[in-house]
Amino acid sequence: MYKQKRTARALFIVFLVFTVVGLISIVAYQFVPQLKDYHFITLGAALITCGYAAVAFANLYKLISYNEQIRSLYVENRYNLSRESLFYNYTMFEKRINKLTKLHKKSGSYIIAFTASKRTVMRNLYRNGTVTQLNGFISDSLNEILSHNKQYEQDDFAYCYYHGQFVIYTYLPLNKVQDIILNIQKEIYAIVARNDLKVYTIPYFGVADVRPELSLFECLDNALTARDYSEKHFEAETFYSDDLRKDASLSEVEELREAIKNNEMEVYYQPKFHLATKRFVGCEALVRWNSPRYGLLAPGRFLDKAEISGLIHEIDMFVFKRVCEDLASIRRKGDRMLPVSVNFSMYEFYSQDFFDNISKIINKTGVSTSLIQIEVTETTAQANPFMTTSILKKLKENGFRILMDDFGLGFSNLGNLNRMEFDTVKIDKTFIDGLITDAKSREIVKFLIALCKTNNMEVIAEGVDKVEQVEILRKAKCDVIQGFYYSKPLPIRDYQDFLKNNPFEKKEEAE
Repeated sequence: MYKQKRTARALFIVFLVFTVVGLISIVAYQFVPQLKDYHFITLGAALITCGYAAVAFANLYKLISYNEQIRSLYVENRYNLSRESLFYNYTMFEKRINKLTKLHKKSGSYIIAFTASKRTVMRNLYRNGTVTQLNGFISDSLNEILSHNKQYEQDDFAYCYYHGQFVIYTYLPLNKVQDIILNIQKEIYAIVARNDLKVYTIPYFGVADVRPELSLFECLDNALTARDYSEKHFEAETFYSDDLRKDASLSEVEELREAIKNNEMEVYYQPKFHLATKRFVGCEALVRWNSPRYGLLAPGRFLDKAEISGLIHEIDMFVFKRVCEDLASIRRKGDRMLPVSVNFSMYEFYSQDFFDNISKIINKTGVSTSLIQIEVTETTAQANPFMTTSILKKLKENGFRILMDDFGLGFSNLGNLNRMEFDTVKIDKTFIDGLITDAKSREIVKFLIALCKTNNMEVIAEGVDKVEQVEILRKAKCDVIQGFYYSKPLPIRDYQDFLKNNPFEKKEEAE
C-alpha cells in the first residue's frame, strides 16, 4: 500500500510540472515577441507538454480508481474473514494465477474448493459471527500450510475466499493435492478445538483439474460442483467428472412433483423367509410410481431424479407414513403383523430432523417401533461413520432394529461392523447371482455370513430367485431369504393374502 501511495504522489508531481511548463510555454509564446520567430517550435513544445500532462492526469485518475477498488476489497475481506488483506479476494486471485501460469507453462494444475461445514450451517452462523471467526482462522492457517511449508514453493499456489468457500489453485501433482486436503482437514478440526468454537464442523472438498479448453471460471465451477456433491453424499472429497452434472429437466421435475401431489406413489411389500423357523418373519417396503402415462415404475426409474430435484424427502416420508398407516390398519383388523423394513436416502438419514420426523409419524399412528426396521445402505453408513454411529445408537435406544443394506457392494471398512450397532446385514444381490455357477462368489458369501455371525448379526440374502441358491445359502447358515423365489413385491392387500395362503409355510406345516 505504501508503494501505491508513493506512485500516486510521483504522478501528481509530474502532472504539476508538465502543466506548469505547458502553461509557461503558451504564455511566453503570446507575450514574448522574440519567440514569435520560433512559433512552430514553441507551440509544439506547449502541445507536447500538455499531452504529457493529460497522460499523467489519466494515470493519476486510474490509480485513484484502483485505490477505491482496493478499499472495497479490504471491506469485503474484513466482512468475510475479519482480515484486512487483498490476498483472499477473487480479483487478486485471478491476477496471481495469470502471473504464475507463465512460470508453469507445461505443468498440470488443479483447483480445490472447500468449506469447514455444510452451506446451511455456514450461512446460519454468520449471524453471530462464529463462521467469520472460523474462516479468519482458516485463512491464517492456509498461509502457514501453503506459503510457509518447506514441502511447497510459494509459486505453486494461488488462493482466495469466493462466495462462502475457500478456493486453492495449485500446480502440484495429484498425490500432493490429496496431502494438502488431509492437512487442511486436520487443521480445521484443530482450529475448532483450539479456539472452542461452537460450530458443527465437517469439511467438504471438491477437486477439478484445470483443462486448457475451459476458462478459469468454468474450471472453478467444476470444483464447486464437486464440493457440493461431497456435501450431498457426505463424502470428505470428490474429484470432478462430467457425470456429476447429470440433471433432471424442468418438465421431469414438475411431473414427479405432480405425481407425489396426486398420490401416484405406492408402497409394495416383499416378504422375508426365515430358513430355520420356516416362517415368514418380515418384509421390506419398496416404493413404486403408478404413473398414468408410463405405468408401474420401479424406484430405479425415478429416485435419482427425486434426489437431484430435492423431492426425495417427500418420497421418503410418504413411504414411512404409508407403512405406519398400513401397520395400524392391520392391527385394527386383527390380521397377522410382521415387522417392516424401510429404506431412507442418505439425504434423509443425515438430516437434522430425521429422528423427529419419524417419531411424529410413529406417535400419530400408534405403531410400535418394534415393528419398524430401518435399512441403511453400506454407502450411507460409510459416508460419515461418526454420525452414523450416533444416529444408530439413538434409533436402537428407541426400539428400532437396524439393517445394513447392500453389504459388500461398497468399499467396506469391516472394522465398522464392530463399532456400528447393526442388528442385521443384507448381502447384496450381486454376490447371490453367481452362487450356482461361480465358486468364488460362493466363498465370498460364506465368508460374509461367517463374518456377520462372529459379530452376532443376523444375515439376509436378497435377490434370491432359484431353489439352488436357497439350498446353498441354507448350508452356509444364512438366516433369512428375500427374493422372487418366495415372492415378488406385492401391494398391501396381496401381501396380506399371501401371508394367509402362501405355499411355503403350508408345505412346511404338512411335512
